[in-house]
Amino acid sequence: MPEDESDCTHGAGRHEPDGTIILTMAGKKRKQVLDRASRKMIGIIGVLLVIIIGLLIYAIQNQSRRAQPAAEAAAEAAEERTYMTVNRELSSANGIEITHAHIPFDSTRRPGEIREIRYVIIHETDNRSSGADAAAHSAFLTGDQNDIVSWHYTVDDHSIYHNVPDNEICWNAGDGRAEDGGNMHGIGVEMCVNLTDDYEQVLVNTAALTAELLKTYGLTPDDVRLHEDFMDKICPHRLITEGRVEEFMQMIRDDYEISSVEGSEAAG
Repeated sequence: MPEDESDCTHGAGRHEPDGTIILTMAGKKRKQVLDRASRKMIGIIGVLLVIIIGLLIYAIQNQSRRAQPAAEAAAEAAEERTYMTVNRELSSANGIEITHAHIPFDSTRRPGEIREIRYVIIHETDNRSSGADAAAHSAFLTGDQNDIVSWHYTVDDHSIYHNVPDNEICWNAGDGRAEDGGNMHGIGVEMCVNLTDDYEQVLVNTAALTAELLKTYGLTPDDVRLHEDFMDKICPHRLITEGRVEEFMQMIRDDYEISSVEGSEAAG
C-alpha cells in the first residue's frame, strides 16, 4: 500500500499492524469536543422532553378540571329532574274539544299500570282508508278485538280522541317493557293519514296537542320522540318519507313557546 494512503484517519490517528487505531493528540481533543457536544445535546433534548411532558400533563389536567363541573352539573340536573305520574285530563287543544273514551279496565290493551311520563311519542296510523279518522280508531281501541295494541290519543283534521289516561302504560312503541322505553314512559299520539282528511291540518292539531301535553307534564320539546326512535320501523311514515320531521318539530316548539307565554301572562 502506498505510504500516503496508510493514514486513513487524516491526522486523527494511525493504524497499527493489528488494525488498532491509535489516536493522536489532535484526534483525542476532537473526540473530547464531540463528546462534550453530544452530552450537551442530550441534556438539551432531555430538558425539552421534560418540558413537553409537563405541558401535556398540565393541558390534560386543565381540560379535566373544565369538563368536571359541566359533567357534574349535567349529572345533578338528571338526578334532580322529576317526572309526573298523575293523569291530568286535557279539555281541548287548538280549539278542538278532546273526546275522552277510555279503553275498559278489563281489556288486555289497558294494563292499568301507573308510570312516570317522560316523552310524547308521535305515530301515524298508516291507515289511508276513507273514513279512517280519529273516531274510527277510537272505536277500534274500545272494541272487543284481541289485538294487544293501544295508544293514548288519535288526532285527525277536526277531532281528538283520548283512549288511555296519560299516566298509564300503553302498547304502542314496540319496545316491550324496556326500562326507559316508549311503552313504559311515553304518551302515544297517532296522526290520521286517511285520504279524506286534510293532512296539513292533522299536523297543526297534533303539534298543538303535543305542546299542551309537554307543558302539562313539565316536559319540553326535547322530550318529543318518534315511533322509530324505539324500534326499527319507519313511523310516522309520511312525515319521515316526505322529509318534514324538522318542520313538524318546529311547529311543536312554536306552539310550546306560545303556550308558555300565555301561561305566564295568565299567572301574572
